[in-house]
Amino acid sequence: MKLRNFSLFQSLSSKANQRRLVSIFTLSLFLWVIPEANAKFKPRTRKTPREYSGRGGSRGCPGDVGIPLTLLAPQTYVGETASKRPTFAWFMSTARTVDFMLFELKPNQKPQIVMKTEELNSLPGVNKFVVSSTQPQLTVGKEYFWQISMLCPSGLTFVRAEFQVVNRPLALKGSMKSTNNSTQKVAYLAEQGLWYDAFAEALKYSSHDKLGELGSNLIQELIEYESIEYQPNVSETINRRIKNLQLIYQQER
Repeated sequence: MKLRNFSLFQSLSSKANQRRLVSIFTLSLFLWVIPEANAKFKPRTRKTPREYSGRGGSRGCPGDVGIPLTLLAPQTYVGETASKRPTFAWFMSTARTVDFMLFELKPNQKPQIVMKTEELNSLPGVNKFVVSSTQPQLTVGKEYFWQISMLCPSGLTFVRAEFQVVNRPLALKGSMKSTNNSTQKVAYLAEQGLWYDAFAEALKYSSHDKLGELGSNLIQELIEYESIEYQPNVSETINRRIKNLQLIYQQER
């Protein structure tokens, strides 16, 4: 009887160990399959913007207090999006009425206006403009720049950023469908260098006019790639922009 009880105990222990091993193996496989959730944004290329889109930093009206109008997107190089109806975001500390304009860039031609929305109420904090279904969608392969402008007592001031619409990577389609985790979704998009897509996804999980944790992390990563080699009359502007991005990151954390 004692021998039978011992054998039974061995059998139960063996089954329990097997279950633990299976659990450990399954967890290891899960962690191996899913990439690091905190994957960082890294642009695939850092193509120099054209002269029209420029490299303007942050601009505000004289006398405004706090962080001036700052685009929350790459400006020292051409950003990328796989969305034909992207989301554009900017930050400002003072409430003002602004105009949004979107231009298409064509070789050896002046920029062509493809969209214009006037008198948007831009409030303190994070603001965004989404290309709606009632507006024409953008075209893959084409380059554009978007502009936020406002009328100050001293005249019109504006800031621009150039971007290109690219094909959505095939590997990304399956990855996005296979997860409902917000952090992983942002990470997948960021890994592909799709700034506009990753940032738009991050803003879905933030409060109104706030960056949220995912958005703040992306801004921190954007700062790393906004620095450029020293160029007269350019570096100072970009340094001011980087400083303002850092202030936004610190304020929104």
